[in-house]
Amino acid sequence: MVIRKLKQKKILNTKVMLWFVLLCVGTYLLIKLVTSVTERFSPIPSESLYTLGASLTFSGKIVVDNNFPTYTHSIEILEWKKIWLKSSTINLNTYIGKKIELVGRVKNYFKLTPVVEVDTLKIPDQWLIITANRYFFVKDLMYLDLSTQPQLTAAKSWNDVQVRFDDKPVVSIERFVCSKILKARDCTYLIANYIQNNKDNFASYRSYPFYKHGTWFWTTFDANLFGFLFKDISDDMILDISNMFRIVNKDFIVQNKMDLIQSNCKNDFSQLSTIHMEGSLTYTDPYTLILGLQWTDKKKNPVTCRLTFDVWDNRNVVDVQFN
Repeated sequence: MVIRKLKQKKILNTKVMLWFVLLCVGTYLLIKLVTSVTERFSPIPSESLYTLGASLTFSGKIVVDNNFPTYTHSIEILEWKKIWLKSSTINLNTYIGKKIELVGRVKNYFKLTPVVEVDTLKIPDQWLIITANRYFFVKDLMYLDLSTQPQLTAAKSWNDVQVRFDDKPVVSIERFVCSKILKARDCTYLIANYIQNNKDNFASYRSYPFYKHGTWFWTTFDANLFGFLFKDISDDMILDISNMFRIVNKDFIVQNKMDLIQSNCKNDFSQLSTIHMEGSLTYTDPYTLILGLQWTDKKKNPVTCRLTFDVWDNRNVVDVQFN
């Protein structure tokens, strides 16, 4: 009889403990739910300038300020005020302590402070703009789309752009002026030399012809003025990197900004209606590109349009000259 009572008591204690654990878990989940609902639907302070969904730009230095998953970093915009940061497309840890400019959207508020989802980083001392692991090196007129390879990153290193895989170097890319390699010679001379010497070559996904310059070295060219030298890269790796590499030239701007070109290159008598036009792209300072286009209108009259793009401001048009 005594043994039976001890067993019943043990079973009773087990049930009590189980109910206690369930009560604790339920209380925790309820608190998290109430907190989440409160943060989501609580009114934004009237003095706040940042509405939900607003696109904002801040300058400063990123610091680690982790409260995952609500935010992972912060940026101090005043001596007494921070903005919480997070990003699903940019590894913010890579840019801790660097002077940057960021663009992002207000996702929510945490303790009356906005949480910004960072979409774009701009690094002035590298003339670099990063969006969704896509790197635009403005001064080098080079665009690297690494969005399908999150382990890859790119940064300026002296005169080169270095691509790294999990912080290990993959390739260094240098942009050069062909006439500085061989005086009074343009890129055509170098290309002819590669062909005459039966150098290995291939065409990338973007239709850029690549030529093997030597062991661990490959080159490609932008028209007759500029070349890009890929250093310390294997023959297998160059095939992959070449598909992520784009030259920022006339064709690149036309492809990405055709709506702006058509809306600005027009008057009461003529409007650009085709992408088959002559033109050039010139770089004037770290953040300004000038696109010059020439074509003929329906009456076979010559037409020219000169657009100035502010690269730091999403390549928006800041000046138009149309004749």
